[in-house]
Order: sequence, then C-alpha cells, then structure tokens
Amino acid sequence: MGRPIQDVTIVGGGTSGWISACFLARKFQPLIKAGTFRVTLIESEKIGIVGVGESTARPMADLLRFLGINESEFIRRCNVTFKLSGWFKNWNVDSDGEPISWVNPFYTQSDIEGLNPGFLFSQFAMHPGGGPIGEGYTEAMSVCPAIIRANKGPRAIGKGDYQADVPYSYHMNAVELAKMLAERGRELGVNHILDQVTDVNLDERGFVRSLSLEEHGDHPIEFVIDASGFASIIIGKAMGEPFESYDNYLLNDRAVVSRLPHEDPTKIEPTSRATGMKAGWSFRVPLFDQVGSGYIYSSKFISDDEAISEFKAHCGPIADTIEPRIIRMRIGKTRRSLVKNCLAIGLSSGFVEPLEATAIYSVQLGLAWLVKYLPNTDFSPAVERRYNEQVDMLYSEIVDFIAMMFYLSNRDDSEFWRTVRHELEIPETLQAKLELWKDTMPDPLDLAGNTFFTANSYLSALMGKGFYKGRTYMQAVGFPKTLWDRYVMLRKQRTQGFLNALPDHYTLLQHIRGEAPPPSVRPQFNPISVRI
Repeated sequence: MGRPIQDVTIVGGGTSGWISACFLARKFQPLIKAGTFRVTLIESEKIGIVGVGESTARPMADLLRFLGINESEFIRRCNVTFKLSGWFKNWNVDSDGEPISWVNPFYTQSDIEGLNPGFLFSQFAMHPGGGPIGEGYTEAMSVCPAIIRANKGPRAIGKGDYQADVPYSYHMNAVELAKMLAERGRELGVNHILDQVTDVNLDERGFVRSLSLEEHGDHPIEFVIDASGFASIIIGKAMGEPFESYDNYLLNDRAVVSRLPHEDPTKIEPTSRATGMKAGWSFRVPLFDQVGSGYIYSSKFISDDEAISEFKAHCGPIADTIEPRIIRMRIGKTRRSLVKNCLAIGLSSGFVEPLEATAIYSVQLGLAWLVKYLPNTDFSPAVERRYNEQVDMLYSEIVDFIAMMFYLSNRDDSEFWRTVRHELEIPETLQAKLELWKDTMPDPLDLAGNTFFTANSYLSALMGKGFYKGRTYMQAVGFPKTLWDRYVMLRKQRTQGFLNALPDHYTLLQHIRGEAPPPSVRPQFNPISVRI
C-alpha cells in the first residue's frame, strides 16, 4: 500500500484555484505546520479572470467560514450583497401570453403537519384546472418573496458575522474574492508561484511527472489539481481525457456580459434575477457598487451582434454607454475528473450554464469529496472510480434541473423556445422524475443524489411553471380547510414580523461596511416562534 500524499500542486489561480488551495491548507493545517504536507499554487499573471458579478449558492457562507474568512471584510472588499433566492420571469406565460414569475427561495416551508405542503396548496389554494386562487406557491410557503420586494436584509443590524435571521448567500465580485483568498492562502502556508506552465510532462504510465515552468524550470508533481479553466491544460490537453458535451440537452453556448450602474444605488434587491429572452435568458446580479448582467444564449438561434442588441434593449437606456463582452462557454464535463494523479476542478472539470449558481458549489463539493477519497500514492482505481461516480451524479442532477426549466416552458414565440420544448433530447433521469411527479409531488426519496437541488427546489419550480394545473391528489383528503387557513394566517403573521424587524438591505450593508454609525442598542430579533 502506498504512503499518504504529501505534496499537492494546483495549476491556475482565480476563484477555483485559490478556493482549492485554501481548502486543503485549512484542512491539513497541522501537517503543513509540521512540514509533512505541502500545497503549491502556480498561476500566470498573463491570464486574467473573467467576472462581472457572481451569484452563489446557499452553502457559500459555510465555505467562507471554514476557510477563516472574515465575513464583514469579505462584504466590504468584494462589494457583496445578500441573496435570498433566485427570481425567474418570462420562462412561462399565462393564458393571456403575459410573463409569469416565481421565486426559488432558500427558506421555505418543508411540511404542514407532516404532509408535503404542495398537496394542501393544490387542494385549497388552486382553481380546479387552473392556477393559484391568490398568491403563488412560494409566496404561500416562504417569507422570502415579501422580504425581497421590500428590499430588506436577512439579519438585524448589529449581529455578528455569519449570523442570519433568514438563510442567505451572496452576490459578489469574484475577482476581488480571488485576491482575498490568495492572501488567506499565503497566511495558511500555501506556496505561491507566479509563472507560466509551458509543458506538462507525463511518465510511462500516463501520470503527470512534472510541469515545465517558463522561469522556474522543472516542477515535480506528486498530485496535481487542474484549475486552468476551459483551457484544461493538464487533464484535457496533456492527459487526453475526453470532454463530454451537453449540447444534446442544453443549447446555450455564449454569453454577453457587462457591468451596469445601479438605477438607484439605495434600492438593492436581495435576489438574483433570470429573465427569459428570445434565444436564452438574461441574468441580473446586484452588487453594492454596480450590477453584473448578461445574456446567456444559443449561437444556433441568434448572432453575437443580435444578442448584444437584444441585451441592450432589455437593459434600457442605462445600457447606452456599456461595451459588452462575448464569452464562449464550453457546456459539458470532462469524462472523468479524477484521472491517475490529476484532479480537474472548476471549469476544467465541467460547466453548466449559470442559471442556478452551481459553479462555486461544485468546486466546494469536489474538494470535500477529494478529502474524503484522497488517494494514497498507489492511486487506487477503486478510489478514482468512486470519486468520479460522485461527480457524475452531481452533474446529472444539475443538468436535470436546468433542462427541466427549458423543457417545461410554454413559450412559443421564437424558434429557440419551440426547439427546447419540442425537439431537444430530455435526460432519462429527468423523464423518470417528471413521469413520477405527474401523480405525486417531489419528495427527498425521489432524488438519488440530492447534493444540490432539494425536493422543495423542484416543487417551487414545478408550481411556478404550472406543472400541477388541473391535477388533484388523494394525499390531502382528510385534512380540513381550517388547517390550511390557520397555516396561511400564521405564515402572514410570520412574514409581517420579519418585515417589521428586518432592516433595509442597503442600510444593513452600510453598517457592515462601516459606512454608517453603529446602533446605540443592539436589537434583538426573535422571529415568530410558532409551528406552521
């Protein structure tokens, strides 16, 4: 049996590379201090970082806390705002052809008296054969939509780092985060080399033996993490691991991106927005100092110039002075992310269009799995196989959810939307889920991986897209309407309690950034503590 790995080299800086370096250095800090474990990151100053504003998933706060990042400093330096949900508009239309919108919130009601709340909503809050009688599903199940409309922050002023009254994640400047992580990595003992990799040298078994560096010469490799982005210079180009495209399921392969000024810098929504467009969708990620925005589209249905024109028209007069950039996206995954003594992480491992902010969380999961399945120097095929099974399951889960968003659209106003609805291949795993959910509602038992999207995530999207119109379910039989009415009353009280107690989002950020005087009395906010 081989000895434990003692030397890890990471190729590529940016968010993925520096998260990897900090994660491993933090996890194995005692060994680094003892001199028995070494983490080296190699990056080139010639390669820039692309970023207009990054939207992150719920576990981002857990990652930053683990890495020892001061949240208040992170918020100041990376122009962070809080995120409570994703908000979707114009992916579906109502009977009059008007755009429908819905929210996929971080915080939602998981059950009512032990029953999936979707059954009760369908029984008591939907027209037979039609849509909601009043408020939509996530309005009924979550305080987040009301908090977002009121531009409220997720915690009381004066609370400490990582404390929340409502679960949150972030919108941030990823370029600035990479700089923060580089500083943190060096504090944790990461060896940082600024140089260009000119060649990847393999041994007779196909393992990476060394890297040729432009200025530092030959750098020996025991275990290497390829964080070189779409270039995939180690696992793809040098080791020849094939890339598997998802273009049979997902068509978007381009992005127009730009930074926009705030129309009103004091009105910052604590949500990301994704709005359906002619040949894809537009994102809006509000940072403290500006708005990151763009158009994710398919080059099969619209030219780059047409996409820029449509994007500018969508943004309105505020976009008159911007000069958007075009980014070509490689949608799919490397067949295996762990091959011999090389692990692909971030974009070199895979990428699915950023509808659900899965990119950084995929890195976070990949590193957690690496620690769990870290091979010895004999590089067991069984360990390699198990790690890659986990990655396959994750990407299958992500593709299923995003493909569902397009497939269940009812838009018929452009060739793009007609194609994704009627002609595109649907993953077998998604087909099986939707076939099952015709007769029931999403349950945790239905999700094989359940590493990113929960049953509530699916239910919020399916309800928002009208999947359950005209369906009745026996599960709610025996539950009196008075139970539902009581739930609605208590949820409204709870929502009003949050609205009364939570501060304005912009004001909260000012306090965290040190741009407003501290409160004279630290407020104590206790949400309505009732079982609903």
